[in-house]
Amino acid sequence: LQVEEADWEETSINRLSEALASLDDRSRDILQQRWLDDNKATLHDLADKYGVSAERIRQLEQNAMKKVRVVMEA
Repeated sequence: LQVEEADWEETSINRLSEALASLDDRSRDILQQRWLDDNKATLHDLADKYGVSAERIRQLEQNAMKKVRVVMEA
């Protein structure tokens, strides 16, 4: 059971890495800062960084998550 869990975890990590690598730099950075970093960035933080609205950051984040799900489910 432990071997199976370790294998599943490794596979999941590899798929996540592959999914993130398939994104453009901005989308990858948005997901990294919103979901993976210890200090989570807000939509407004990222909007200021990229010079767009918070709503546009939310849209980019949503599109990136869809792309990641597709790769993870493949």
